[in-house]
Amino acid sequence: YDNYTFTHMVNVSILTMGQARGLGIDGPLLREFGLAALMHDIGKVRTPPEVLNKPDKLTDEEFTIMKRHVVDGAEILRRTPEMPALAPVVAFEHHLRLDGTGYPDRVSRPTLNVGTMLCSIADVYDAMRSQRRYQQAFPTDRILAVLQRNDGKQFEQHLVRRFVQLVGIYPAGNLVRLNTDEIAVVLRVHAPDPYRPRVRILIGREGNRLELPTDLNLWEVEPDSERPSAIVAPLDPAQYEIDPLNYM
Repeated sequence: YDNYTFTHMVNVSILTMGQARGLGIDGPLLREFGLAALMHDIGKVRTPPEVLNKPDKLTDEEFTIMKRHVVDGAEILRRTPEMPALAPVVAFEHHLRLDGTGYPDRVSRPTLNVGTMLCSIADVYDAMRSQRRYQQAFPTDRILAVLQRNDGKQFEQHLVRRFVQLVGIYPAGNLVRLNTDEIAVVLRVHAPDPYRPRVRILIGREGNRLELPTDLNLWEVEPDSERPSAIVAPLDPAQYEIDPLNYM
């Protein structure tokens, strides 16, 4: 029905399950969390394509139509055989926030289901990092800053902090510039210090592509170094004609 929505739903499911595992959730319950997150936007199958795929800002009337997807999704999932009870709850609640904002309109909850809260964080993160017709992709550090600015208000504070540890300020697969002018791809997040992941250096400080990329743990300080290597900026892989997945 819509390629972006499909990819987004899969991404949100993966990120939600990652968060749930970090909370000690596993087995059948973990699968329920994953399926509920996978189906969170299923109501958009009833959203007119001209609204769903509009390249410009939605009018108030169009946004009202778009907001229907949470009600439609919950209705579809309630009628779907063998769908876990969590799924329609997450579909209905995933745009509600702890401070009472969000939608559906005129709906308030004293608390939100933990599945909803995990899905909501993943939903915002993946939506902001995605390139769309009406929106440039945001860098990860800016997205996480938005989440952290709203923790305790729109999002549960300890869940946001756990999410930052899960994805890192610079997630695996990001292309980054180091303070040494080297360019590297992030291999693995270092949970104790999300700013200092493990990286693979692809381009040297003179701008030359390395025949044998070098791996570096940024959290380890080199004894003979005057200053430790550190990330200074995320980069656009397309600008350097690099597919980070080829180096991971």
